[in-house]
Amino acid sequence: MTTHWYAIKTHQDFRAEDQLRPQCEDLLFPKEEIVSENRKSRTRAVIPRVLFIKTTREKALQLELEGRRHPELSVPFWIYRYPQDNRIQEISSESIRLLRLLTAQDSTRCEIFTKKDFKEGEKVRVIGGPFKGYEGTVTRVKRDRHVIVRIEGICLIMLPFIHPDLLQPIPEEK
Repeated sequence: MTTHWYAIKTHQDFRAEDQLRPQCEDLLFPKEEIVSENRKSRTRAVIPRVLFIKTTREKALQLELEGRRHPELSVPFWIYRYPQDNRIQEISSESIRLLRLLTAQDSTRCEIFTKKDFKEGEKVRVIGGPFKGYEGTVTRVKRDRHVIVRIEGICLIMLPFIHPDLLQPIPEEK
C-alpha cells in the first residue's frame, strides 16, 4: 500500500508524537529549544498543535477514528481536509523536505535578502542552493522582504537567507 504525508491537528501535540511515532512509517513534529530570561530551557513546537504523519490513507483515517472514539486511550486529532470535498489532504514529500530543512537545529532560519529588483507579490523560483526548485512569493515582513512558500491549506514558510543571484522571477501567466 502506498504511503503519503498528512498534516494533523491536535491539542496534545507532544503526547500525539509519542503515540503515533510507532504506528506510522514516519512522523515530523518540528520543535525548537528556547531559553527563558531565567535561563531555563524548554522545548516548544514550531507549528503549535500540528504534526505530519506518513502512513497509508486507510491507517490515517483509522487512527483519527480511534482517537475520537477512545480519547482516554488515544490522542484525538483531526486530519487536514480539502474544504471543497472533505477528502483528507496529502502533503507533498517536497513540502516535508522543505519543513525538515527549515526546522533543522543547525538552520539559520528567517534571514532576509535585500535586492531592490524584486517587488512585493512577485513570484520567484530558487535556482540554486538547498532550496533549489521551490517557488514562492516576495512578501514584506517588518519592512524587509522575504520569500514565502505556501504549503497549501497548512501554513506559510518564510525561507532563510537566499542570495538574490539564486532567485529567478517567474513570469505571470496570462
